[in-house]
Amino acid sequence: MRSFRRSAALPAGFILTFVLCSPRLCADEFTFHEAGARAAGLGGAFTARADDATALFYNPAGLAFLGGVRVKTNVLFGRRTTTAFLPDGGGVYRSSPSEIEGAHAVSWRALDRVTLAVGLFSPFSFQTRWPGTWPAGHGSRLAKARTVTLRPAVAVELFEGFAVSAGLDIVSASARWSHNLLFRMENYSLPREAYVESRHELSGHGLGWVAGALWKISPAVQIGARYQSPVAVDYAGENVFFVGWEMSSHRLPDPYGGQIYVQDLLDRFYRPQHVTGRQSFPLQIACGAALTPSERLSLYADVQWDRWSGFGDWTFRSVLPDDELSPEFSAVYQEFYGVSLNYGTQGVELGLRDAVKVKAGLEYRPGRNLAVRAGFARGRSSVGAADLSPVYPDLSANAYTLGLGYDGPVFSIFDEDERINDLSFDLFLRYSSAARATSARPGLEIGYDAGRFTFGVGVGLVF
Repeated sequence: MRSFRRSAALPAGFILTFVLCSPRLCADEFTFHEAGARAAGLGGAFTARADDATALFYNPAGLAFLGGVRVKTNVLFGRRTTTAFLPDGGGVYRSSPSEIEGAHAVSWRALDRVTLAVGLFSPFSFQTRWPGTWPAGHGSRLAKARTVTLRPAVAVELFEGFAVSAGLDIVSASARWSHNLLFRMENYSLPREAYVESRHELSGHGLGWVAGALWKISPAVQIGARYQSPVAVDYAGENVFFVGWEMSSHRLPDPYGGQIYVQDLLDRFYRPQHVTGRQSFPLQIACGAALTPSERLSLYADVQWDRWSGFGDWTFRSVLPDDELSPEFSAVYQEFYGVSLNYGTQGVELGLRDAVKVKAGLEYRPGRNLAVRAGFARGRSSVGAADLSPVYPDLSANAYTLGLGYDGPVFSIFDEDERINDLSFDLFLRYSSAARATSARPGLEIGYDAGRFTFGVGVGLVF
């Protein structure tokens, strides 16, 4: 008993240290969602547990200890509400998009100590969608980014209690952005400001790899680690423009004689473009510890470092040089109106910083097949006040999770004694509350706060 208490002391101290004394942490808006409902119930602290098919996403080495054929599917639903407060009582606006995510994995014990697996999940995503009356549309009206990763992997138990793994990440990414562009001329004035809505829609692909290790030191103590390589994505897509009807009746002199409606002038100036962009989704290193001080109680803690500083900016560029953006808007037009073709590059500097995330979870088993879970995650904003923008208003936040799980046999409806397979069923509820912050970005000095609620379910079978 004394040796057990000594072996448990270090992981217990590890968990308490990172939950209670976690300085300079960063929020995880891009990586808020957990791929597994069981892991979500533990606050995402799953690197050292990794005991179902979703180990493929958290630590593929855990697959080496799973027998048979296992299938796990997870679906979550949520809504993130971000509230923007304009300075000097200028109004209150909300972005509140609904979220639906899924993650699915299959593993197979192909040989003794060797397991193969494949899964599909979305590790990185975010979205802001501001209402039509939003006055800061020059910063952003809608911004959305999402990746979908197909991951095949193999895990091998090298010796009893110690396993390693390797896998390939095949990534598909998409990005959408809508914002307003202000049209100004040096030689003519308009009765009101002329805005044009610019919409970007792009997609791209990338490749990466993942590796993991899991060591079951004793029945009471496990440690694990995961390395996920960065994935560079080269985007390609379209930039189209929508001119409003506010000045459809207003006319200006035409350099070739007569007059031209402002509407037609804007249509001639802004032409659809083929655009490109590049973003690098981060290198990740995660380490975790699991402690089981009794048969009914388990404690978990994870630390994860994400290299977001290499992500890049929210910037998209036309494949054409500026002087070729619109052949119809010739040099004669540019000189006559005092305007140049200047929309070839559009974007916002995100200013992302490397992030450290800490997650902790607790599981109590009141019965053999039933588990009650609780989790906590803590973080600070990944951007400073100078970079806070309506594209990506990432805020400091705490997240609290409750979960419930069942693991047990499934029997035939024709023969109550015939055991068909094993079933797992997991539920979780998660609430995240953010601290209010105010942007110092020139022209976008807006205050933000946010709240987020998600719930999800996971169902697994063992054959």
